[in-house]
Amino acid sequence: MKLDYGTQLSSFPIKLSIGTLRKPTLNEIGKITFDKFIFYEFLIKMTPELYYTKLLKNNESMEYWLSLSEERKQRITLFELIQKEEILRNLYLEVLNFFFLETVVYQDNHFLLLKGIYVDEKQKNQEIQGIISQENMQEILELLQQICCIYSENENINNMKFKNNLAKKIMNKILKAKKKDNDKIDINLTIPNIISAVCNRHPSLNYTNIGELTIFQLFDSFYRLRTNIIFDINSTSVSVWGDEKKAFDYSFWYMNNYDNK
Repeated sequence: MKLDYGTQLSSFPIKLSIGTLRKPTLNEIGKITFDKFIFYEFLIKMTPELYYTKLLKNNESMEYWLSLSEERKQRITLFELIQKEEILRNLYLEVLNFFFLETVVYQDNHFLLLKGIYVDEKQKNQEIQGIISQENMQEILELLQQICCIYSENENINNMKFKNNLAKKIMNKILKAKKKDNDKIDINLTIPNIISAVCNRHPSLNYTNIGELTIFQLFDSFYRLRTNIIFDINSTSVSVWGDEKKAFDYSFWYMNNYDNK
């Protein structure tokens, strides 16, 4: 489920059949610290492979993962790991409670979204709004990835169709190689740096009001600023030297780059 441009730009929460996803503001993220939010993003994009090789990060877990066949690796799901590991389960509870307006608890091998304030785990009359299970966990995580601007459709091999298992294995290897190239964090595109760049360039956004933006709104403003800078340079060049080849695009500054992706 891809969120449309209007839904992403809006500050209002996203109503789902199981609950309501809110879009945290920069102030809310800053309150829990940006470092902690980066870890939330890691969990949102985590795979079984990342769990064994990056999160646990010990020789025993690494050896276990390498000992598995490719077929077994592809069968393991993140939700299975969450069900087995209490520490991992608690981490996802923290993440889900940060993004959902409802209270999220873990009971009977599922995440339950409850209406109102959760008082006691033994309380039987708590109204259940929705359930996150093996079947819809990946979809929820992909929605969170979109809210955080870290989603890539190409990375989700489960949504791709293949003629046979060989084709799927080849694509899996290609995506793994691509992922290794992208493992390093671009320090120029971290949220704090983008906040600084936008505040010092935008005509109206500054450090006193930018905290009310969502992550998507921040990055949208940043990319629009970048587009406008390019447009201004090109338009100045055309005004001075002319546009003999008729290559200048007057609509460049307002082009919809989100829906074209």
